[in-house]
Amino acid sequence: MPSQPPRRHSEEFPENYGDFQLISSDGVVFSISRFLLSYVSPVFKDVLELGEESSSGVAEIQLTESSVTLDQLLRFFDPLKDPAPIDARTMGPLLESARKYQMEGVFKYWEDQMVYRNVVKEIILVSSPLACFALASHFGRHEIARAALRELLRAPSRELQEPISTMVGGEVMYRLLQLRQARLHKMRDRIAQVQRSIQSGTKCGNAHVDVVHSLLELTLQLMDEPSWSTFRRNINAWSECRGTVSSRHILNHEGLLDQGTCILSSADLFNIWKPEIVEEELTLPELSSGL
Repeated sequence: MPSQPPRRHSEEFPENYGDFQLISSDGVVFSISRFLLSYVSPVFKDVLELGEESSSGVAEIQLTESSVTLDQLLRFFDPLKDPAPIDARTMGPLLESARKYQMEGVFKYWEDQMVYRNVVKEIILVSSPLACFALASHFGRHEIARAALRELLRAPSRELQEPISTMVGGEVMYRLLQLRQARLHKMRDRIAQVQRSIQSGTKCGNAHVDVVHSLLELTLQLMDEPSWSTFRRNINAWSECRGTVSSRHILNHEGLLDQGTCILSSADLFNIWKPEIVEEELTLPELSSGL
């Protein structure tokens, strides 16, 4: 059998702090009240009946959780302690232990820190959409997972690089990347339509070259952040290309514009799609069946 790590007492839950001891996997001893454990967890209520007395005469039980996880877990319920700050790297094991011991209060605290609900009870994420999506998917919080996924589909790529728990399966990230690629593909199709319209309608060669360059820059920016905000930033920066554009080449989400010759700027062409893009961004995406 592997040797047990040397024991030491927790600084936050020291010896004689409570009448029961929990031993972490790395040998840290947490003293806690039996009554408190029984009150917050039906699992611990049963576990307390199996505790064995230590050499000091205090009942104890060995657990599989690390000292970091146990410290965070017990802080949630001890009225004399403050909960540990939310940390994406340790939140996974903490929520896993909360599920194991049926401590729903830990999930509620996490959800309260990650999201808020507006006046129509819609979930709005506060921070860390990637960690929120990964953990909510893993622990079956589907409404929160969908809200996080909605944010990630339009987020800058740097927000897809924050640390997440290693317990999260690859299917979660695959679903996210799959939906981002689909959205980017639709936006690139819109850009191609605008380019064809300008190319067939403009009478100014230099203006056409400038617009094509701007469209290329927009495409690259959308690869990083596929959102209407990216369109808007570029539209505000572009000068108007007052070429004559044949309306039969310009499509909106309902079909063709009115017949005749239109004088449109590049901004006009993209604003045609604004309602459709914004509505898509506000819609909660569906999770795959495996999540």
